[in-house]
Amino acid sequence: MSDRPSQRQATPTHGPTELEAAVLGTVARRGPCTAYAVRKAFLDAPSTYWSGSAGAIYPLVARLEERGLLSARERPWGRGTKKLLSLTDAGRRTLRRWLAPPLPVWVAAHTADPVRTRLFYLEALPAAERVRFVDDAETKTRLYLAHVRGETQRLAAEGDPFEMLAARGIEIELEARLTWLQEVRATVGRHAAEEEADGTHH
Repeated sequence: MSDRPSQRQATPTHGPTELEAAVLGTVARRGPCTAYAVRKAFLDAPSTYWSGSAGAIYPLVARLEERGLLSARERPWGRGTKKLLSLTDAGRRTLRRWLAPPLPVWVAAHTADPVRTRLFYLEALPAAERVRFVDDAETKTRLYLAHVRGETQRLAAEGDPFEMLAARGIEIELEARLTWLQEVRATVGRHAAEEEADGTHH
């Protein structure tokens, strides 16, 4: 299994999408809440996968309302009103079915890693650029890891064990990437030395 674009990735065939279920879960945790609050939760997520999905929240909420999984009630707000979202009974059943075991096999697959994806094609770069690629990937990973560790500590202090453990999972994944990048560095450095000794360049 790999991250190559030509490889077909397993996806759910029925039930809510991961994004739909995450929105239902966010409303269940925070509701009644506005669509803006849901979008902000995604924007603030430590995972770039979820924060990058924030732009899709408003139309997705509208679709979940149309499907009867979310309900919205108008409430006074300043000089106007705001819509507060809640799960319907159908929405709660959908969320519980998504959460409950047995989990689909594809859920346990490796996560997408854009650094790893680029590695498949690293030979296209000159040897010195490959070394700089590893340097940059490691630097950026350490920066993001520091951010996630801060989030994990904040959530632990707030006493939310499940959200903290989810952030901790991201932290462990980034730590594993740094360990893997050490192996990448050793191989890239060896190849660069061999190419320099042979006088070959790509």
